[in-house]
Amino acid sequence: MTDVPEPPRRPNPSRGALVLVGILALAFVIGLAAVIGYVVLGRSSTAGTFPTGAPAASVTTTATTPDGTSETLSSVPSASASPSSSSSRSSSSPSRAPVTTASGAPQGSTPCPIRYARTGLYRASSVGNSATSCGFAEEVRIAYARSGRPGQLPRPISATSPETGETIRMMCAAEGPTVTCTGGDDAVVYLY
Repeated sequence: MTDVPEPPRRPNPSRGALVLVGILALAFVIGLAAVIGYVVLGRSSTAGTFPTGAPAASVTTTATTPDGTSETLSSVPSASASPSSSSSRSSSSPSRAPVTTASGAPQGSTPCPIRYARTGLYRASSVGNSATSCGFAEEVRIAYARSGRPGQLPRPISATSPETGETIRMMCAAEGPTVTCTGGDDAVVYLY
């Protein structure tokens, strides 16, 4: 008999190498899903507008008529496209332009007239004390929206007071559907 040498054997991969390959494959799949999620969700026209589950807000507009009376219109958006409205007339001091506020201000705060359209999740602002003006509160709302996506971690923003022209640093933190911003000389602003 002739001795035929056995063909060389391939070593079997070790268990550790298989685990490493599995972990790398899983990391790749998770990374790919994150990139796809960012591209699809982060770059869409509705970026930053996550559903809050909050009920539809009512909007109140007050305008002064030529005869010196004020007319208040309230509307509540419904599930359909047409809002329902009701109006009432009462005497009051004349004002120059319609004032629109949104419901949902935190208890104890004063709702501010809406100067700007909805920004991300936040459609309105309110002030928490007399040291804060509504003009400044609306500037804080715009500055917060420009600072990035809403988040639970506190974030610093800077807003310019339309009354003084001063740029004021505020610290804003989300608490549920409301963001509370504090700073300056005891300024308190709520975004909702």
